[in-house]
Amino acid sequence: MRKLIVGVVCSLAVLAIVFGLMAQKNDAATEDNVTLAQLGVTEAQKTQVKALWELKRQAHIQALNDLKILNRLARDKVASEDKIGETLQILRQGRLTQKQEIQTAEEALIETLPVRAQLHLTILGVLDNGLTRRIGRGRTQDGGEESKRKAGSVRESGKK
Repeated sequence: MRKLIVGVVCSLAVLAIVFGLMAQKNDAATEDNVTLAQLGVTEAQKTQVKALWELKRQAHIQALNDLKILNRLARDKVASEDKIGETLQILRQGRLTQKQEIQTAEEALIETLPVRAQLHLTILGVLDNGLTRRIGRGRTQDGGEESKRKAGSVRESGKK
C-alpha cells in the first residue's frame, strides 16, 4: 500500500512539473508575438504586405491548377508532342510572369519596410526566405481565410 501511495505522489509530481513547463512555454510564446504596428509598419505598408501575400497565394493556387492540367496531359495517351510542348511553354511563361510580378512587389516593399519588420516577414515567408511555401496543420490547401489567420505570429493588430 505504501508503494502505491509513493507511486501516485511521484506521478502527480511529474504531472505538475510537465504542466508547469507547458504553461511557461505557452507564456513565452505569447510574449514573442509581435504586431506589424510594433515593428513600425505603416498602414500603406500593411496594404503592400497584404497585396504581396495575395500575389503569392494566387501564384500558389495557379501552380496547383497548372499541375492538374499537366497531370491530365500526362495521362492522355493521344496528346500530340506539339500540344504538350505548347502547353508547357504557355504554363512556363505564365509562371515566369507571376514570378517577376512578385519579385517587383517584394523589392518595392523591402525598400520601405523597417529592418526588423523585414526580418519577421522573411521568417514567416511573406518575403522570400528561400523555402518553398508549405501548407501546415490547420491551413487549407487553397490558402483560404484559415490559412491567412494562421500564417504566423505577426498579427496585423493587437487583437488576439
